[in-house]
Amino acid sequence: MRFFSKISSLFAKDFWWQIKSYQFNAIFSLFTLFAYNKLFFEKLWNIYPSLLFVSLLTLVLFLLLNAACALLFWPRMTKFLAIVLTLINGGVFYFMYVYNVAFDKVMLMNVLETDVQEVAALLSWDMVWMYFLLAILPSILIYKTKIVYNTPKKLILHKIGLILGAFLISAAIIAGGYKETAQFLRNNKPIKYLLVPVNYFSAVISVAKKQLRSRPKELIKVGKDAVLQPYWQNNGKPNLFVFVVGETARAANFSLNGYERDTNAPLKPFKADLLSYKNVYSCGTSTAISLPCIFSARGRNDFDKVESRYHENLLDVVQRAGYKVWWRGNVTGCKGICTRVETQMLCDKDTCFDDILNKGLNERALKENKDMFVVLHQLGSHGPTYYKRYPKSAEKFAPNCMTERLDKCSREEIVNVYDNTIYYTSDNLADLIKQLESLKGKYNTFMLYVSDHGESLGENNIYLHAAPYMVAPDEQIHVPMIVWFDDEFAQKFHLDRNCLKTKLENEYSHDNLFHSFLGLMGIKTSVYNAELDIFNQCQQK
Repeated sequence: MRFFSKISSLFAKDFWWQIKSYQFNAIFSLFTLFAYNKLFFEKLWNIYPSLLFVSLLTLVLFLLLNAACALLFWPRMTKFLAIVLTLINGGVFYFMYVYNVAFDKVMLMNVLETDVQEVAALLSWDMVWMYFLLAILPSILIYKTKIVYNTPKKLILHKIGLILGAFLISAAIIAGGYKETAQFLRNNKPIKYLLVPVNYFSAVISVAKKQLRSRPKELIKVGKDAVLQPYWQNNGKPNLFVFVVGETARAANFSLNGYERDTNAPLKPFKADLLSYKNVYSCGTSTAISLPCIFSARGRNDFDKVESRYHENLLDVVQRAGYKVWWRGNVTGCKGICTRVETQMLCDKDTCFDDILNKGLNERALKENKDMFVVLHQLGSHGPTYYKRYPKSAEKFAPNCMTERLDKCSREEIVNVYDNTIYYTSDNLADLIKQLESLKGKYNTFMLYVSDHGESLGENNIYLHAAPYMVAPDEQIHVPMIVWFDDEFAQKFHLDRNCLKTKLENEYSHDNLFHSFLGLMGIKTSVYNAELDIFNQCQQK
């Protein structure tokens, strides 16, 4: 009881200690620099293992951070801003540290578009205690600190002197080793994505600038001249094109691409009709970027996430040409792609297995009895809770990582649980193909599966995805793509399967999908580019 009494009396005090404002700024700067930048300093030392260089750079960062505090922290606002920054710093550092990920504008967009289910998958008791130590406790200490300020005139003069001094000393240090420093910064730009709070401040500014440049405007139509001009004759039946957009599947773990484990075993009965493209690369490293980019007429180099909201996409063009377009999703939202077509979000609970996407598909197709383009957006292999992405029947590899804290699992456990998600995806694709085969008397059917991006499973101690594209590991951008159609479809759509097989090793990307679907579906429009059509060279139209 005496212990709790002391704790109670301690919290009853207005303040635990008092310090001058410039002392608070210096302490806050030091704490921010060293408490939240473990990854930055590790990377810095690995790149440039020089004690002198690292020490001088650390001094420069401290001086500049202290100068920033002098600019931001004013009476009545200091504690509020310091606590807000501390709470953000703690959250950013936790995810960077646990999953060894960088934080840039793409990561920020990913965070802003993350739904409740995805957030829940990342929460853990480990996060609670770590966040308490790194964010809550420091915030309490800040709140209980009495900050003493000089008179307004002296305060301003002191701040001006501190800021000028910080910049002059920093400039002198940088100038003393300018050639070395310039070379380091030029060759290692991505390291800034590891520096808290510079990384997320830079991300916020970058995203805000894009938003301001892209205020609401009229929708820009794409392929306004799109019409259906069938190159096929005597088809006799309507056409059903199914586009399965996978989630977080990486090509390296597909046995169809040579992986030693039979993760695609359920697809074996259909192997004669399958084409597995082995060198396909994603438009981005996160769903927020890759998903809208897949459906955009712009390639990766010209794609702009914010601008894409005001541009029509593949669904609009296909719908304009006369196809019935239907989007079915097992994840919340479609990143603005499906807003102008019929949409069905199927999961109404914490998580659903992807077999929900196949249910009712045949019945709806038979009811429509017209040319259809159906998109099935999977939950797929989305981490870090891989173990929640498949039923027990798909658990072919063990032992498994049964926690979102991937850094607590062995490499074997992570690979096992991830491979189970790939096996389950294969099982769903096999079931979908069976359904499409059952429609053979009513439809000409075609399926294309591609993942939105890949995933890191601990290679170089990196987990998950959303790394800056310029430094993203191959595991995050090398994705699987599978095409299925039967011989009757090949004959009617003039597809030479043997010709297509000779191109399975060619390098393709998400840039090819927009044009490949238009070409295959007989949609004529000025935005179609035959050179990007995967099937064009193996067709006789």
